Amino acid sequence: MAQNKIAINKYCPRSGLPVSQDSLTQYLGYIIGFCNPVCRDDFHKHKANRPKDRAYFDVIIKEQL
Repeated sequence: MAQNKIAINKYCPRSGLPVSQDSLTQYLGYIIGFCNPVCRDDFHKHKANRPKDRAYFDVIIKEQL
């Protein structure tokens, strides 16, 4: 996935726990993180069905522009 990179978010959108380095992936060209690989893999495989996660990351991306 996207290990050894820095995620744009500090906290997991699902649990509120800190992002774990082994739980990074990409979304719209940005490195994003989750608190565990299970959440990361679920989002990576089912982005279209995870509107709350996408909305969380979309806001963070907008703040960086």
